[in-house]
Amino acid sequence: MKHFAIFHLNLMFSSIPVESRPEVIERCYWPLLRLIEYEGFPLGIEASAITLEIIQDIDPAWIDKFRSLLDSGKCEFIGSGYGQVIGPLVPASVNKANLRIGNQVYQEILRLTPVIALVNEQAWSAGLVAHYLEAGYKGVFMDYDNPARFADNWDDQLQHFPQRALGVSGESIPILWSRSMIFQKLQRLVHGDLELPEYLDYIENMGTGNGWLPIYGNDAEIFDFRPGRYKTEARTSDESEWNRISEAFNALRERDHHFYLPSQALNDLGHKSAGKKLVLGSTEQPVPVKKQSKYNLTRWAVSGKNDFFINSLCRAIAAKLEKADQSIAGTEKKWKELCFCWSSDFRTHITQDRFNKMTTRLSKLAESVRAPVRGPQFDVKGDISTHESRLLNIKTASTSVILNTAKGLAIHKASFADHGHVPLFGTKEHGYFDDIDLGADFFSGHLIIEGPGSPKETDLCKITPKVLELDEYTQISCGMEIHQGHLDKAVRIHKDKAQIDILYRFNFTARPQGIIRLGHITLMTDQLNPDGLFYRVASGGKSETFSLKGKTFDHSNNVSFLVSSSQATGMTDSALILGGEENFLEITPIMQEHAFIAMLTCRQANPSPFVRVSFSMQEMDETCVHSVCDDNQYNFSTGFSIKPNSKTGIV
Repeated sequence: MKHFAIFHLNLMFSSIPVESRPEVIERCYWPLLRLIEYEGFPLGIEASAITLEIIQDIDPAWIDKFRSLLDSGKCEFIGSGYGQVIGPLVPASVNKANLRIGNQVYQEILRLTPVIALVNEQAWSAGLVAHYLEAGYKGVFMDYDNPARFADNWDDQLQHFPQRALGVSGESIPILWSRSMIFQKLQRLVHGDLELPEYLDYIENMGTGNGWLPIYGNDAEIFDFRPGRYKTEARTSDESEWNRISEAFNALRERDHHFYLPSQALNDLGHKSAGKKLVLGSTEQPVPVKKQSKYNLTRWAVSGKNDFFINSLCRAIAAKLEKADQSIAGTEKKWKELCFCWSSDFRTHITQDRFNKMTTRLSKLAESVRAPVRGPQFDVKGDISTHESRLLNIKTASTSVILNTAKGLAIHKASFADHGHVPLFGTKEHGYFDDIDLGADFFSGHLIIEGPGSPKETDLCKITPKVLELDEYTQISCGMEIHQGHLDKAVRIHKDKAQIDILYRFNFTARPQGIIRLGHITLMTDQLNPDGLFYRVASGGKSETFSLKGKTFDHSNNVSFLVSSSQATGMTDSALILGGEENFLEITPIMQEHAFIAMLTCRQANPSPFVRVSFSMQEMDETCVHSVCDDNQYNFSTGFSIKPNSKTGIV
């Protein structure tokens, strides 16, 4: 097997204090260059442009040495963008800006434009392909194991050769494979959890022949330095861990395992086992991410210290910048600042001091473009309904909605004239499904708050509705007390268009711990051909369509007691389309800057499939830091609009 290795440099590493950066350069980055210069290993080195700017400021001699090694062809630079931005979680305009500005800085510092990109955190969507191609990249470095987990009919030989990753519109880009288990084995060896003979046996058992094996493809800062994220991190020893890497690489070389520059793998695209056009995402896993399931998209979207709100503010800024005059120099500087603030490390184990400084910068940027994060305005007012039944029916020329007043205005049944008034979403009541595991009521329009140490909360309680008739819409609203505090809720049925709005307003004493999922929509699949069911969503680029035919999965399933979900999708154009070939819905946040992620559930059942979506603004994992808000209150309003969608050719 032919080997290559890529070391990821990141001085924005969440748990590394700013004052420790010179130490990281000395203990981690200089030994890496020595491994190239004195040991002769042709390694790939990847860094965000931000990291290169920091190194140049602290230790310009490192940049000079790195540049000389690049010029002599002894190593290779791998790009990624200006910041370590999670592509499937940001709008297309931000991905374009991040790659564009990254290339500008690479030219300024290294005097080159990279041809291979490391996919940040290995978080992939097909919508990213067009951005990489537009930025001039000739290939990407991406995880194999997670896409392969849900792929149909992938031959084992695919992992040993470069392939092509398909985009949304048929375009493709060459792909070099990263292997999480393989780079974790090297980490275990270096940290003393594995002996060299064991490591060598493992590598040699990974295959023989003329294929490729990525010996390493992860952080450089974990060797001879400990970022301090976990108490279980291995202790450093007196022996240099870079010497252990050298020992392992030399032992492989002595066994006739040769090392090559990463880009040389692309020369094998013409091999009979290479160059296959592959779809990396799947219905079950729309956004693959590296490593095990506990490491998934939610950790940068709705976890951390306050991910949902900082991502929402970033989205509001991006929307303003998209409309700004791009020819003004100040606009490009603002794009650059936004890419900095959208760096993934601010969303995980970030130190409090660095988080505070980032939020100050983010707030200043928002003020400069007048981009606040707003909430929809509504009041719980109107005439108290005298309707005696628990079900309240509201009809307009375009829309019909039945609300359940015994369940907090949950939507019992909803239909649109555009769909021939065939009910498309609502409540599947207890007893509808034959499967005992589905022996419950599955509502639409409600929310769930659940976390350790507190009771599960929903808004599914008996309420007294108030009815407000306006020219634009009919509003049904209510207020209720739950364990977390006070909740207001309203459902608006528009009169001049086919649209239903569901609005929520929290007035709590503190931000709830645990998960906050709302906007649940349960599909009436008995009205649809099960073979034509699908969802469509954009994650950083153009929208992708995922078939639900025959599928059983749940993105919201917890991985462990600590990690509350396993999958999600980005919804970066603020819309999700759900339904079947006959009729389908478009669900959007009322405030488009609100950075929700979508979680789909599908289960094959009788008499029809169970299909549901919910939208999360908070999940749990090891990065979570829950704290009381500054004003000792949690006041926030949000909501969703549901409209019929009649675009053709979507499936």
